[in-house]
Amino acid sequence: MKALLLVGGKATRLKPLSITRPKCLFPLAGKPIIDHILEGLSTASVSEAILAVNNLADKIEEHLGPEKYGIKLRYNLENEPLGTGGPIKLAEKHLHDEDFLVLNGDILSFIDYAELMNRHKEEGSIASITLKQVEDPSRYGAVRFGTKDRILEFIEKPERDAPSNWINAGCYALSPEIFEYIPTGRKVSIEREVYPGLAVKEQLYGYRYTGKWIDIGVPSDYLRADKMLSDKPTVGKGTLIGQNTKITDSIIWENTRIGTNTSIQNSVIGSHCTIGNNVKITDAVIADNVRIEDLIIIAKGTKIWPNKHIETNITSPNTEIN
Repeated sequence: MKALLLVGGKATRLKPLSITRPKCLFPLAGKPIIDHILEGLSTASVSEAILAVNNLADKIEEHLGPEKYGIKLRYNLENEPLGTGGPIKLAEKHLHDEDFLVLNGDILSFIDYAELMNRHKEEGSIASITLKQVEDPSRYGAVRFGTKDRILEFIEKPERDAPSNWINAGCYALSPEIFEYIPTGRKVSIEREVYPGLAVKEQLYGYRYTGKWIDIGVPSDYLRADKMLSDKPTVGKGTLIGQNTKITDSIIWENTRIGTNTSIQNSVIGSHCTIGNNVKITDAVIADNVRIEDLIIIAKGTKIWPNKHIETNITSPNTEIN
């Protein structure tokens, strides 16, 4: 079985962290997001994965190499962003001969990929979408069901009156016929331009998933995903933490130094940072190579871009130092 992983996005809502590192390489519970995904695919007997890359593609290939977890890896470079459908069309030469999986590279879940593919083949549809039930479907694509989980209507990010609270969970099983529905050479939204038409033709099937699932779109999602995997905060390799320093519900990347008597709560700290003694950081996002002097207070909602030197308190909430 083959899979296509969509990992080319710029992750603008995760700036400043995503300035220096692609989202799929953000660490979660000791390893990058992409590693969690590939591990799950390896248990489903996926033998080959194509990675649709664009932003910071070299970093992804440097980390993964030609093979990982027993899966052969190919890299399909998008010269410009192609949306969620364009990368599928671009990978047609690798995927045209059998049913295949497509996964968004920023979603953490425990989907049974083998079962999804088996159900897809049993139903005989062109596309099968994994669906997750949520309280607020307005951020996602919602569906209206017919019989036997056939999808009769697919509405991307409904502004009101969603047909259900079952939403697109960002994982699909597709048949090669899908390539006939995706235009060539331009950005394509599979959710807006392809799935609605397949629903009308009764060629869209819903696979309901009830397990853990997080779409890592913003820093709070990233922190929740880490907590979902581990009770302990993620602290990267080579990071040193001083005495009496308390780190709560936070993620610290690698090779960062944190002084004594410092408090870090509900925050993400990048790599190669230096944080002094008696510093207080709450609800903040701090990118790579930031230096914060002793006795500094960082206000809630602060975002600090890479390579900044903070010598005075940041007192106004939601400040951006860029």
